[in-house]
Amino acid sequence: MYISVIFLVIFFALPTVVTACEGECIVEITKAFLTNYTYPVNSVLQGLVRILLAPLSSNSTNKRDRLLQNNEVIADIHPDRKYSSPPFLMEPVLSTYQNEAYTRLKTAIFPSYFHGKCQRPDSANPDGPWVNPDGCPNPDCPVVCGTPGSLVHFYPKLRYIAYNNTRHHLQALATPGTKAYQETESNYLREAAGGSAYERRKNSMGGTRMPRIRRQEQAVKRKLREVMRRVSSEMEKACGGTGTGKLNGLQRCSWETRMKEFILTFP
Repeated sequence: MYISVIFLVIFFALPTVVTACEGECIVEITKAFLTNYTYPVNSVLQGLVRILLAPLSSNSTNKRDRLLQNNEVIADIHPDRKYSSPPFLMEPVLSTYQNEAYTRLKTAIFPSYFHGKCQRPDSANPDGPWVNPDGCPNPDCPVVCGTPGSLVHFYPKLRYIAYNNTRHHLQALATPGTKAYQETESNYLREAAGGSAYERRKNSMGGTRMPRIRRQEQAVKRKLREVMRRVSSEMEKACGGTGTGKLNGLQRCSWETRMKEFILTFP
C-alpha cells in the first residue's frame, strides 16, 4: 500500500521547505523490507528442518544402523510416523524473529545510518546558508541523510543493511544459550525420540538417563548445533550473495527497482 505523508520542517533562516523520511515513511519502508524477507527467511528455516528431519524419516535398516552406530540420532526412530511440520520445529526461532525484527531493522536503517539533513555549504556562497545539493532531498541525493532521495542513491548500502541485519538476527537466535534455541532443542529431542514417547520415557526413569540414551541425546544436540551454525551461510545462498557490500551481490534479495519506486512515493 503506497501511502504518502508530507512532513514539513521549516527553517526560519531558509525560505525553502525541507522534507525527510519520518513517521510513516520510516514505518512503511521498514515493513516493506520485512515483507520482502518473509520468503528467504522461511526458505532457510524450512531447509534446515529438512536437514534435521532427514535421518529421522529414513526407513532403511542399514542407514538406521549406521546412524545409531555413529550416535547421530536417538534409537527410537519411527520411519512411518508423520513428523511435525517445519514451523513446529523452528517455531521458537521464527516467532522470536518476527517479534523482534521490526524494531531491530528500523533502528539499523533509521537512525543508525540514514538520518539528519542533507544541506551542505554552498560553494558559490561559502558564508551563506547551507543548501541542498543537486538531487536532494529527492529523487537521487548523493549525501547520506534522512531523505527518500538519499535512500535511493545509496540503495546498494541500504539493501546490505537489511540483509546483514536479518542474517545476524537469525544467527543470533540460532545460537545455543538463547531461549529460542533451547526451545528448538527440546522440540528436536522430542521429535527424534517419537514425540510423546520421549516424555513417557523421561517420566518412567524418574528424571534419570541410561548411559546409552544419554549419549544418543548428546549426539542429537550436537547435530542440532552443527545445523544451526549454517543459518548465516544458508541466508547467503538464499539471497545470492555475501554481506560484503559488493554491487553484484544479493541478486535474490535486492528488489531494487520496486523498492526505489516505493521509497520515492514519500516526499
